[in-house]
Amino acid sequence: MNPRERYLAVFDEDARQDLDQVPTFTQGVKPRFYQKYEEELFGDMDFGQLTYNLKFDPPIALGFDSVFGGIPSSVKVKQTEMTDEKGNKHKVGLSGQVGKKGSTFYNKGLLFNQDNLDNLKANTQKFDNSEAIKQTIDLYEEVSDKIFPVVMVGGIFDRVWMGMQMKYFSRHYRKKTKLYKDIVKFYAQVMKWNVEGLIEATGGRAGVVNILDDVAFKGRLMISPERWEEDYGPHYKEICDIISDAGMIPQVHTDGDVTELIESFQKVGFRGLQGWEGGVDPYYVNENFPDFVVIGFGDVSHVIPHGTKDEIEEHVKELMDALKENRHYIFGPSTVVQADDPLENVRYFMECGKRYGQY
Repeated sequence: MNPRERYLAVFDEDARQDLDQVPTFTQGVKPRFYQKYEEELFGDMDFGQLTYNLKFDPPIALGFDSVFGGIPSSVKVKQTEMTDEKGNKHKVGLSGQVGKKGSTFYNKGLLFNQDNLDNLKANTQKFDNSEAIKQTIDLYEEVSDKIFPVVMVGGIFDRVWMGMQMKYFSRHYRKKTKLYKDIVKFYAQVMKWNVEGLIEATGGRAGVVNILDDVAFKGRLMISPERWEEDYGPHYKEICDIISDAGMIPQVHTDGDVTELIESFQKVGFRGLQGWEGGVDPYYVNENFPDFVVIGFGDVSHVIPHGTKDEIEEHVKELMDALKENRHYIFGPSTVVQADDPLENVRYFMECGKRYGQY
């Protein structure tokens, strides 16, 4: 099996019986990591093993089968003028957040009133970006004998609360205000346009569409299953149906412990989840949701960055004992390979994954 076939096999009742090993996945490898270890990573590799793309080659060098891959947006947004709480004017984009030069972290959101939202909606539209999308999927198919890029599209919930700021989100969420509902609908439309753009350009060629939507911190949910199903479930049901009707697989990514939300994710049509951190019990997930594909689960807080070889091996063995046999598991860290992870730890984590992941 090549990496694409191995990844897709876990979603197929017949194909997964032919798996040679548990597939592997990472969200990505941080640039500071592969810059620090460039010689050790690539020094002994043959030219034919590489793609010459730094999105793919560091994961390949570490032994991963698959990684997240972006797609060009089908949504065009003009810079929009919004007024903050103090009356100051700012130019913002789709996020509704005030930009901060050189920062990729969350910045103050300005979608706390209807005027700011209406201005953003007026400056946002779907457009035909099919040529760029086709070229991207062509590239992903070219490299799929070495690594499978899993297409990702932004979701709704984390865009809503970050666009509003948490203090305004909390207030409007509790009261179920018109503004809150309108912002949910706006970001649901953005997500739908991007999924439709992918399908209109390439049909079902991507294979999997992963929706990114953090709904939890490490130890707890940010929203109850009941409210998630009420406020977000209908939008995700529509999107999952569109993805499935195109012959692709809908899966979701979120940080944190989302054990209580798995049933809700299944109800709307998600067939798997990438992440799994914050104390989630793999045995509980396997026993209670045996048909739900599990992607990740490797401990990025202690074991990978700080663990001994014995701790790493024991952790991998436990994951395989819990999740391997039902053949719905894709092994890897719960997030990215971090800049400060020791190379020897990441390599040993993957070595153990390959050793204990053989079928």
